[in-house]
Amino acid sequence: MDDVIAWTNRGPRLPESPICATCDSDLAEPYGWCAGCRAAYCLPCGRKHFCAPTCAANGCHVGLCVRLVEGGALSETWGLPDGE
Repeated sequence: MDDVIAWTNRGPRLPESPICATCDSDLAEPYGWCAGCRAAYCLPCGRKHFCAPTCAANGCHVGLCVRLVEGGALSETWGLPDGE
């Protein structure tokens, strides 16, 4: 049950100075936030993100665990918008 609470928590503390957990880029909004990893991602890295190697084997969809942060708020929608 704790895993469900962690994933659906609408009040995560978003970083004040986010850095992409994959490519180490300084991030400005919009950027991605993975509630499972509690990590920020640039949009290209967020679209490729799996929390763990077992995610793909378990049938998870790449990047679906990442939500958009814009205007200081976490999107209700799971996944990031398409883009370059």
